[in-house]
Amino acid sequence: MTELIKQRLAGIAGPSSIGQLFSGARLMVLLGIIATLVASVVVIGLWQGNTQYRPLYGEHENFDRAQVLSVLEQRGMDFYIDPQQGTIMVDRHSLGQARMAMAAAGIEAQLPTGLEILSQDSSLGTSQFIENARYRHGLEGELARSIMALDPVSNVRVHLAIPKQTLFVRREKEQPSASVVVSLRPGQSLDTEQVTAIVNLVAGSVPELSSEHVNVIDQQGNLLSAVINDDGKHGRNSSRYLEYVQKLERSYIERASRMLRPLVGMENFQVEVAADINFDRVEATEELYAPDGTVANEYSTYDRRIGKPAQGVPGALSNRPPEEGEDAADKNQGNERGESSRDFAIDRTLKHTLYQQGQIKRLSVSVLLNGQPETFSQAQLQDLKQMLADSIGIDTARGDKFSVVVYPFNRGDANLLADEPSWWTQPIWLDYLRYLLSALVALVILLVVVRPAIRQLSGANKANKLMIPEAENLPEKETSTAVATVPATAGGEVNNQETESDADVVATQTATPGLSSVVSSEELPELPSPETGLEAQLSYLQMLSEKEPERVAHVVKQWITPKDDDDRE
Repeated sequence: MTELIKQRLAGIAGPSSIGQLFSGARLMVLLGIIATLVASVVVIGLWQGNTQYRPLYGEHENFDRAQVLSVLEQRGMDFYIDPQQGTIMVDRHSLGQARMAMAAAGIEAQLPTGLEILSQDSSLGTSQFIENARYRHGLEGELARSIMALDPVSNVRVHLAIPKQTLFVRREKEQPSASVVVSLRPGQSLDTEQVTAIVNLVAGSVPELSSEHVNVIDQQGNLLSAVINDDGKHGRNSSRYLEYVQKLERSYIERASRMLRPLVGMENFQVEVAADINFDRVEATEELYAPDGTVANEYSTYDRRIGKPAQGVPGALSNRPPEEGEDAADKNQGNERGESSRDFAIDRTLKHTLYQQGQIKRLSVSVLLNGQPETFSQAQLQDLKQMLADSIGIDTARGDKFSVVVYPFNRGDANLLADEPSWWTQPIWLDYLRYLLSALVALVILLVVVRPAIRQLSGANKANKLMIPEAENLPEKETSTAVATVPATAGGEVNNQETESDADVVATQTATPGLSSVVSSEELPELPSPETGLEAQLSYLQMLSEKEPERVAHVVKQWITPKDDDDRE
């Protein structure tokens, strides 16, 4: 492998540069760079390969998977089955071809049959029972399609039990009922609001069907509608009650936060509110009477008669003598009768009160301020507590509790207070982050690995051409021994660890005509690296022209002397 790389790079940098490049630790560095490039390309390829597959069919389309897999295998198309959702995934470039192959094989989506079943041709012998069965089957399919529009639902079956209408009057009329079987997606579930929506959808589509007679079951056999049916009329709103309590608590927290932000800052306080809400429905009727009545009507009758009435013929004396021995009390005898009636009007008050649901029974508010106990004085804390209590509406007669505590915050766990996840954890940003990281890795490899390697190879080749001219083009002078200088590192210093490996590069060449004196690497400073600035390189060339004018003149002469085609080759 090393020999092959040397042969490939020999034509680019020359034999001298290749010897320096593959000497000692530099060979290990080069092999590490090549391994890094190969690993990066493989990782990026595998990473990007996962995004090249698309689902073969939609979320609510149910195909026969055995037939689909058979067609894909016959056509030799690349596919795999998603282990989480069980969806057949194909290459996005062959997605259209795969769907055309499914259509050519006659594979259609197995969706529930709707009311289009009524458009089928009916013969004269079709009975009324068959027509009703078709209508019921079509209605079940339409309801199933509507319920499948929910995101957590993958498949639905609806069963309707509609009693036959009759003209006879019955004491207890049969009521229609319905059952819904839903197949949920992996890892998803239906909340109470969605179950209530399904129940109301089915109940509103069938005449005389009440929501109490609709049952919803999942694929695990769980009766999802038990919560809304067993809790009664008011129990169905339990989720709404919880949402109302949370919304009320957030409103109180926001009130207190608006008062604390300009005083202590955004991140120097924490407010928590616990609300005890009474959702009982209470009706009260009171009948009140005034203690003192008023006479509204009075009626009185009196009849009195005293003594005996006159006897005999008026105007003549009676022939009967008076009776002796009569008591004097009998002379006062008579009739006396009295009658009295009095009506009193009494004030009567009838009061009927319907108490509203959601009344606040008790509030518990706790405010935590950041700081040391001596940060706020007692007067300041008392004013702050009174201000917050007035803004929230604390009622001590109701039993509300309110507290303000000053304590230093632990900033190390500040991230635990965040309720919402950060934006970079959202799934929508993962795809963009994947492409961005791939581009950054490729850019870093080009700038850090490829570019310095190319510049080092090209710089070594130019330095060899500049410092070691061709032997046949040199002028004939006394023979001497030329020693090649060792290129400096990027920092301008020679690495001591490469002394043994660079000894092969710094080789003593044979006597070459054209050199007037022996040139040693100790007489001249080290050659600046290609990464150094232009001023440093010009300074080195000036120094070189002062110490070795003949060699510099020969190089300039080689530059300006025209060469024939053979020399250029």
